[in-house]
Amino acid sequence: MNKTDTPALNPGSSGGDRFSLRPALAMFVSFTQKQRRLMNRIGLIALLGITLRLPLFGQTLTPEQLQADFTRFRTALAEVHPEMYRYTPKATFDSLFTATEARLNRPMSQQEFYVTMVPLLVALRDGHIKWIVAGRDEHYPFATDKLFPLKLYFLGQKAWVVGNYGPDTVPAGAEIRSINGQSIAAIIEKLLPMMTFADGNRIGGKYEDLNQYFSGFYATFIGAPDAFTVVYKTGDEEKTVIVSPVAEVTIKDYVTKKKPVAQKPFRLSFVNPQTAVMTIERFWSDKTDPDFKVFLKESFRAIKQNGVQKLVLDLRSNEGGEESWGIRLASYLADKPFRYYDHISVRQKKKYSFPVWTSTLYKKFRWLAVRKRGDGYVFTLQRGLRQQKPNRDAYRGKVYVLINGASFSVTTELAAHLHANRKQRAGEVVFVGQETGGGYNLDVSGLFAITQLPNSKIDLGIGMFGFNMANSTEYPHADRGIIPDQLIEPTITDILNGYDRTLDYVLRISQPEKSALNRTDTK
Repeated sequence: MNKTDTPALNPGSSGGDRFSLRPALAMFVSFTQKQRRLMNRIGLIALLGITLRLPLFGQTLTPEQLQADFTRFRTALAEVHPEMYRYTPKATFDSLFTATEARLNRPMSQQEFYVTMVPLLVALRDGHIKWIVAGRDEHYPFATDKLFPLKLYFLGQKAWVVGNYGPDTVPAGAEIRSINGQSIAAIIEKLLPMMTFADGNRIGGKYEDLNQYFSGFYATFIGAPDAFTVVYKTGDEEKTVIVSPVAEVTIKDYVTKKKPVAQKPFRLSFVNPQTAVMTIERFWSDKTDPDFKVFLKESFRAIKQNGVQKLVLDLRSNEGGEESWGIRLASYLADKPFRYYDHISVRQKKKYSFPVWTSTLYKKFRWLAVRKRGDGYVFTLQRGLRQQKPNRDAYRGKVYVLINGASFSVTTELAAHLHANRKQRAGEVVFVGQETGGGYNLDVSGLFAITQLPNSKIDLGIGMFGFNMANSTEYPHADRGIIPDQLIEPTITDILNGYDRTLDYVLRISQPEKSALNRTDTK
């Protein structure tokens, strides 16, 4: 997420204005995928390269400046977001805008304005929305030298210590009862409504963000004191300790040191004669990674040659990437021709009325790529809108799909497709783990329109395409992600011991029948 690759701001300029239409359109479609991948991987600050003015840390914004930024914010959402009223009705949104605007009648700090506007972003129920203070990490926008010093794991209304960022030593596995007099349940209740990493009314992605960036959320929405009084419980004993804050760089150093040994981002293993495990950590690659097309071709050929009857597809913590990769993998799991996307919505075809950065190629070809449909507009140049054919080496046996709250974007699209079409498939498809962070019916991403609010210097990034999945209308939970058939939630003991409860469960139930009987007989 913090990778700092920067794409060219004018991806179509190298060939000049005189180029044939077909190569240009191919380049455009390819660029939409790459920008979507980059927006999933990095903050807007790394992407833009245009927010060079100094941020306003410590300065105060006047009501007039706040109102000007509010107007830009509202205009941008109204002109760009393709599914603004999918989860929150327009009347409710209008009331929220009115109430928020009324609060901007006094001077505010940059942080106060940032926090004031967040409920409007939450109301979008769009996990791709970007709201980033210029010059800062999107997860640590404020008080970067006064951050909570413990790494926590959250489940339900509780939290446990995973590790210590700084020199203080609260034992790993201790349950945190309160921080500075507030119960952990009250803290969770306050933070979840201020977090945006969720499509629809999901909270799984928000919990994944708490697990990774709790210190940043606490500093932004609760406070950044000079010390933290922590009450924790180990066994039947409660203890109180005062711990000192740490800096952002200390947290990042800890994360780097604790990062697991790198493996290939997509890999296949055979765990027994009948079962294979395919792990897809992300739907994009670096130059040093294997070629994804070659990986799929060789993997599914090996699956066929080995007579695999049960395939475990591990999509946990895969936050997405290039949509064409999801479609390609779907073709290796299909019985018959299929449609992937029903339609791709866009807000408008005309030029935006405010200063904005977006794809030069999109601006050149939107007249051709965007068409009127009913009361709105749709983007038409996407492979997934056409009927797809199964690959000749497609696997038709039983599939276990492993998912969690960090399964998002392209990953959730693929999972939704497999879920929506599983009744038509010969082999059973079973979902195991936790509900996805991404929505079942809709994913707003693709190209992004990015504007910097002129006074607060906060970057607002909005996905321009609404990827509406095909064959998803029968799903009864319109505001949810893919709900697993078998819910499995890791415990704090699992986390500390590195025990993969979800994978272990699937491997046990997928054992060949004879092996399972033998194992039972030996107990």
